[in-house]
Amino acid sequence: MDRPGTEMHEQLSALIETDYDYRTPRQGEICEAVILFVGKDEVIVDLGVKRDGVALRHDLQLLDEEYRASLRSGDSVPVCIQDTRASGDGIVVSINQGLAQQDWLRAEELLDSGEICKAEVTDVNSGGLLVSFGRVRGFVPNSHLSSIPPGLRGSSLLEAKTELVGDKLTLAILEVEQGRRRLVLSERAANRRRRQELFDTLEEGDVRVGVVRNLVEYGAFVDLGGVDGLVHISELDWTHVDHPRDVLSVGDEVEVKVLSVDGERGRIGLSRKSLLPDPWATVVKGLQVGKVIDGRVTNVVAFGAFVDVGQGAEGLVHVSEMPDGEATCAELDRRAPIRVRVLSVDLARRRLGLSMRGVPGFGASNGEMMAEELAP
Repeated sequence: MDRPGTEMHEQLSALIETDYDYRTPRQGEICEAVILFVGKDEVIVDLGVKRDGVALRHDLQLLDEEYRASLRSGDSVPVCIQDTRASGDGIVVSINQGLAQQDWLRAEELLDSGEICKAEVTDVNSGGLLVSFGRVRGFVPNSHLSSIPPGLRGSSLLEAKTELVGDKLTLAILEVEQGRRRLVLSERAANRRRRQELFDTLEEGDVRVGVVRNLVEYGAFVDLGGVDGLVHISELDWTHVDHPRDVLSVGDEVEVKVLSVDGERGRIGLSRKSLLPDPWATVVKGLQVGKVIDGRVTNVVAFGAFVDVGQGAEGLVHVSEMPDGEATCAELDRRAPIRVRVLSVDLARRRLGLSMRGVPGFGASNGEMMAEELAP
């Protein structure tokens, strides 16, 4: 037979164990805590055990000023158990190391998923760059940098890397070894992944905003976010363009339409003029067959000359419609002003036929010239 009060004692013990957890956290353990009090030199947290945790002044000084100022009673924060035997009633914890642990876990998640991230360059050494990944310091080897021009050595390489301090780089995580506090990242791998992702999602007809990276005689290369596409000179504007620099400058932000995507060859065709108002219908609408108009030669080829009749709308003067045929064609200069007669207008096929025959100044007879001058 049980002694009197035994059953009541057991019930009381069970109740106490329900209300209080006497388990002592282990040093180095990461746990989620609730802030009870925020003071100038300490933060008291509820660890869910008998004793509260306390983050001391030296730990709080390691926190970002903005983050520290945002701490409020009732907030949940990750903490790392530092010392369970410290004097007083509190268990010493570190909010800074708790947050750093979250950064290590995030790094492992990004490593597994292959996602890219951004990190600020904080310092350089002979082997590469040091970057801040949250509260964890990461390393980007020289061989994994794409922001540095290839071929640099010695002081030139060091100078180029130093100029990156303070910049944020787009990076992919290559290695995560928390035990060795080793976090290795790569800019080149991130660019490859961004490039592949863009090729996988880009479709003909898409409209994107990019930045002009380079101008060459045949067009402009536009960065769409890790991948360059080419706007051929013929796709820059409705008007004739002699050189891309007449329309764009390096660094310009430009809206473009995707014309073609060739993932195997790594090529993207873009158009700027497709997003600009098409002047063809407006200009050609008022043209009548037989009317003499002023234009400007834009290009001379073996079979004739192309003439801009206004706002980039072009027509062709075939060599057979020149007073002296090939001889006249050879004498024409690009950008030279010219008067031509409208032979045909094909709105559906966007073709405009022009002629120099019978136009004053190009071999017309006096009668033809008089008739032209008297024409309404």
